[in-house]
Order: sequence, then structure tokens, then C-alpha cells
Amino acid sequence: MHRGNERTVYRFYILLTILFVYSSFVGCEKSTWKNSLDSPGQLGLAVVDALNRKDIEQLDRLRVQREEYLDWIWPAFPASRPPNNFPGDFAWSNLNKKCNIGMKKWIAHFGGHDLKFVDIRFDRPQQTYEGFQLLRGTVLTLQNAAGEKRELKILGSVVAKNGRYKLLSYED
Repeated sequence: MHRGNERTVYRFYILLTILFVYSSFVGCEKSTWKNSLDSPGQLGLAVVDALNRKDIEQLDRLRVQREEYLDWIWPAFPASRPPNNFPGDFAWSNLNKKCNIGMKKWIAHFGGHDLKFVDIRFDRPQQTYEGFQLLRGTVLTLQNAAGEKRELKILGSVVAKNGRYKLLSYED
């Protein structure tokens, strides 16, 4: 092979390697946010499915986890900074307790009832923070086996980040 062609091939492989590494880092943000979904509707459907199966572990997976909360959600909230400076672990502990109570309560009320997901909407203005938005005033519309629809306010805010969605909390 001619020396000029070797350099061209070598440069081509270097460029491919750089592009591969860059694309891995660019896509990293989405792929590391475990159990996030493509739309609020998918999230609502997943919640209803978990309720129907009385699957508290799945309900838990659909919400923001401790590391996510402490690494990028809590630092964006004003209460995390002066003059308040509430510790992240304290905030997480309170949120986690509320969620655990809520998940158990909603499974006890609605679990195993063969409910159908109809809609999810947000009745309060969206709040924008650094790196994410909070969709607030979550209303989940379900339909029972008799065809009756019911609007429930059992979910807290939904976090929207990079076109992906996850629950921040469950109401208690």
C-alpha cells in the first residue's frame, strides 16, 4: 500500500474512533436515566399496569431514585442553596417516606382492579429548572371494568429531562 493511502486509512480510523467515543458520551445522559419513558402517556400506562399487578417494585422503579435526586434534581431546587441550605439527604428521606406511604396506599385502593389507562394531564404550570422540567398537578384518568372513568390525583410531579419522563413522587 502506498504511504499516502496508509495515512488516509489511519486518519479515517482515528476519526471513526473519535466519533464513536463522542456519540457514546452524547447519548449517555438518556441511557443512564434508568426506567425513564418516552412520554407522560407511557408513564401513566406503566403506573396503571403496576397497580393492576399490585407491583410495588415497578411503581418504585417508575420514580426518580435516590442518586438521581441527590445528583441533579435537589441541587437545582432553591431550598438546597442559601439561605435555606436544606441537606439533600434530609429532603430525600422525606420524599422517599411520602412515596412509600403513597405506593402502599394506592395499591391497597386500586391494586388488582383491572383498570385501564385513559389519560394523564397536568393542571398546574410547568416549572423549569437547570437540566429538567417539572410537570405539575398530575391527574391520572382511569377506567374501570364497568366503563366508568375516574380522575385520580395519586401522582406527584413528573420530571421531564431530555425528552424522557419519570415520576418525582407519589402522593401520600
